[in-house]
Amino acid sequence: MKNLKIIIGIVVVIVVVFLLAKGGYKKTEDKVEPTNTGQASALEIKANDWVSGTSTAKVTLVEYLDFECEACGAFYPIVTKLKEEYKDDMRLVVRYFPLPGHKNSRTAAHAVEAAGKQGKFWEMYSILFTKQSEWSEKPVANQDQFEKYAIEAGVMNIEQWKTDVKSDEVMKRVDDSYKEAVSLNLQGTPSFFLDGKKIENPKGYESFKLLIEKAKNN
Repeated sequence: MKNLKIIIGIVVVIVVVFLLAKGGYKKTEDKVEPTNTGQASALEIKANDWVSGTSTAKVTLVEYLDFECEACGAFYPIVTKLKEEYKDDMRLVVRYFPLPGHKNSRTAAHAVEAAGKQGKFWEMYSILFTKQSEWSEKPVANQDQFEKYAIEAGVMNIEQWKTDVKSDEVMKRVDDSYKEAVSLNLQGTPSFFLDGKKIENPKGYESFKLLIEKAKNN
């Protein structure tokens, strides 16, 4: 009889442990977070993002770019044309992804970000792409050349710009964008997200336009 009570007691303990474990497992399941958090961040427009277009735009295009990248330079006129054609329907978001193999890419990103602090981001962005052949592929970044571009872009306080270029704030902004691109497993530039979904780089303007039209009408 004593042995029977011991056996019953053991069975009860096993059942209780099993039920507790089952309950704990279900609770853990309820708290599971989406695994694709990196791509979700590409959808979210951040307070410090550089955005062209209205907040009511039907389509959002996010580009991770490297100012020294020739492919980014080739896509620049395509993206610019889309930005102009779809100014009411498309919102363009530009983020930095300076690739390690490009010796001037981070310097260029710092120069653009610093210009942006004086309201001249898009002007500096355009100049660096239209004059990419003048400054890219150099063994050492020419800060004086970027300073001339900043003046051309309309930066009024050039001394402040020179301070901002080397500031922790600007460097962190570029580095944070780079780390985000890495977290998204991006392999190169330009990398585009259309309404939060990564797309293959279109072959040209018309191909890109078809993607925009499809997204706009969905």
